[in-house]
Amino acid sequence: MAYRLIGVLCLLSAAAPCSSQCSGGHRLEGASLLTGLETEFWDWRMRDAPLFSTAVGETRHNDDLESYDYSVYGQRKNTVEQFLHRLQRIDRDQLTKDQQLDYDIFLDYLQTFLAGAHWNSYFAVNSVNFLEGVHTDPGRMQAIMPFSTLPDYENYLQRLTKLPVQIDQKIGLLQRAVSTGSTMNNVSVMAVPGQIEGLLQKSVEDSQFYQPAFTSKLDALGIPADTKLSLRTRAREAVTNLTAALQRLKTYLVHTYLPAARSTWGMEGLGGGREAYRRCLRYHTSTSMTPQEVHDLGLKEVARIRGNMEAALKRLQFSGTIKQFYDGVRTDAQFHANSSEALMNTYKDYIFNRIFPKLHTIFKDIPDLPLEVQPMPYDGPGGVYLSGTPDGSVPGIFYANIMRPQETVTIGIMALVLHETVPGHHLQAIYSLTSNLPKYRAFYEDDNYYRMPATFPINTAYLEGWALYSEYLGEELGLYTDDYLLMGRYSEEVFRACRLVVDTGLHYFGWDRERAIQYLLDNTASPRAEMATEVDRYLTWPGQATAYKIGEIKIKQLRQRATDDLGSLFHLPDFHNVLLKNGGMPLSLLERLVDHWIAEVKANGRPDGAIG
Repeated sequence: MAYRLIGVLCLLSAAAPCSSQCSGGHRLEGASLLTGLETEFWDWRMRDAPLFSTAVGETRHNDDLESYDYSVYGQRKNTVEQFLHRLQRIDRDQLTKDQQLDYDIFLDYLQTFLAGAHWNSYFAVNSVNFLEGVHTDPGRMQAIMPFSTLPDYENYLQRLTKLPVQIDQKIGLLQRAVSTGSTMNNVSVMAVPGQIEGLLQKSVEDSQFYQPAFTSKLDALGIPADTKLSLRTRAREAVTNLTAALQRLKTYLVHTYLPAARSTWGMEGLGGGREAYRRCLRYHTSTSMTPQEVHDLGLKEVARIRGNMEAALKRLQFSGTIKQFYDGVRTDAQFHANSSEALMNTYKDYIFNRIFPKLHTIFKDIPDLPLEVQPMPYDGPGGVYLSGTPDGSVPGIFYANIMRPQETVTIGIMALVLHETVPGHHLQAIYSLTSNLPKYRAFYEDDNYYRMPATFPINTAYLEGWALYSEYLGEELGLYTDDYLLMGRYSEEVFRACRLVVDTGLHYFGWDRERAIQYLLDNTASPRAEMATEVDRYLTWPGQATAYKIGEIKIKQLRQRATDDLGSLFHLPDFHNVLLKNGGMPLSLLERLVDHWIAEVKANGRPDGAIG
């Protein structure tokens, strides 16, 4: 059995020393207390975030929606402080190393939230942007809900009825931002009225809030015809009210928020913005790196990767510059799909026919949970991934942006799908979902990014660092079959390195939007429209983009350390298991985890790192 550091929780109490039998009893008591606390915390999280609850397969709150009233933020803070106080009553010094790691992960989880809560007035109040929200993915609420019984429909109708209230609460939060002068730059919001208008143009029956739940799915449900008629009547009324709320949001944005939006680009333009940005970096990287250190690391990585690019161009016998190569790729028809359908087929071919068959060579015990590829419902980044549920009833979904096939450079698709699906985010998610971790660690709320760092951690550096490391694994798996694909990979890698430079530039060093776009165009293969969207993303989610490279570099360092220390005892699938089966955590705790694993392998003298 492969070694896993986090197993059954077993804590020592703070009681005085006693016999081994007594000590074991205290361990059981401590384990029970911690397990109870984690269960209570998770139950509260499910009540507090009902859509998150549904997304992870919990059904108790399928009729409810989260409150966006500003008072809730203070209530949340008080609740988390109470959980932290109860956790700290456990004497950490009397815990084993394994137990201390578990304790520290929970401690960091709560403390990170509380440290970020100070900045609610900067982040949580800006509750609408072009990247996330019901206006960007109106079908998601249906996608995560079951529709197999009449109560399922009643739950969904309750949510449709409550959604206008939530939208009005978000307008209230936006007004707080306007009143306090802490709005976002208008590029974060200027597309939202158009996104809403696209929803308003649909008839009730064509609305993604109405169908397919009340069309084909309801047709197939075995209930009386008059009950179906009643459900549809109530649904039309609910969607009509929802449409009116969306119109109110659009009107507010156009006439109030956008005219008041900041003219400065990054966080530097806000009072206290520099300190707030440093908190963003700490939240996303889980390190104490300064903006200057992040910026300098980015410049260093860009230079290193450009060296790899030069070597690839030499092999291709291309005599021009890196920029000229990518400029040529952008306009060469052979590097673009002819249609959205052809682009979608390329994504599916790479994932299911090229990558999946090779995974077993560097991974073991791969969980069997489904993955689907679907078109992205809005024009955002190249692709995004949303995880499914542990029972497989909701699959992991990779949303591919196929809206601009003539502009999408196909040499970067292999790296993108390695990052977002396997062995990237999908593989990462399904290991975590099936590893019997405490639920708050097994699931992360992949939503409300605008709140960060004023929310619970999702361990961005671990999460995105693994995904970027997965792009690198494509080289070891032989998936970059020519230097064009390899240049696509380098473009994606240098893109992440550029993010360190651009994100800090925008939010700390006074860069404007055009300078950031041009820097990306000078160093990547992507078109201007895509890079403009990316820069707007960095402006909307400060610090998030820096976590990729920082996490990847740490994972590579830990792998090299394990390789050097273990020699012939090093087994790559086991190293990957240690990282994946223990779920997300801050990089400092990930380092401790790997060091503990190395010590156990040495002690056992077994290449698989097994215990006992």
